[in-house]
Parts: sequence; structure tokens; C-alpha cells
Amino acid sequence: MKIDRIYSSDISNSISKKQINEEKAFEDILRKAYSSGDKEKLKEVCNEFEGIFLQMMYKQMKRTVPESELLPDSTGREIFQDMLDDELIKNAAKRGTGLSEVLYRQLSMNMDKTFLVNDEKAK
Repeated sequence: MKIDRIYSSDISNSISKKQINEEKAFEDILRKAYSSGDKEKLKEVCNEFEGIFLQMMYKQMKRTVPESELLPDSTGREIFQDMLDDELIKNAAKRGTGLSEVLYRQLSMNMDKTFLVNDEKAK
């Protein structure tokens, strides 16, 4: 049995695929919550969106910081950094920035109007 070396490009591709799947799942949940008028689920989705937004923002901000030559680059270091970044984002999302609340208010107002219009049409 031959075990090949794990390359950082393989890890990056796996992470990208995971993010695409998470974004697709998020979009599906948002559509379902919005179309069914489920405000509780809508609140959860708005909180999840804030987490995704913070993650994207953090990664873009991190790209602007010059790399240190103190520690050599390695696959293990990259994995550790990704795990650390994920935990930092989770903690930031728990505290929140207020984005999810603003988004929830806007979407719930639109949802109320949509269901009010649909209810009036049904009469």
C-alpha cells in the first residue's frame, strides 16, 4: 500500500469545495425559510450569513498582512492556521457585529409584506 504525500494544493481544493457546499446549503436554507415564512429559521440563517461574511472579510484582511519568515511554510502550519482562523471567526460570530440583526429586520419586513400580499390575493 502506497501512501502519497499530501500537498497544500489538495488541502486548498478540499477547503474550497467545502466552502462552496456550505454556501449552497446556506442559500437553500435561506430560500426555504423565506418562502415558508419561518422567522425563527430566518434568524438562524441571518446569523449564519454574518459568520460567512466575517470569514470572508477576515481572509481578505489577512492577505494584506506580510508573511513572516520566522517560521517556515509547511502543510501542517497551513492546517493549523486555517483551524485557528475558523475558531476566531466562530467566536467573533457569536458576539456578532449587528449585521445579522439588520439583515433579519429587512428580510422579515419583506417577508411580512410578501405574505400579507399573498394572503390578500387569496381572499
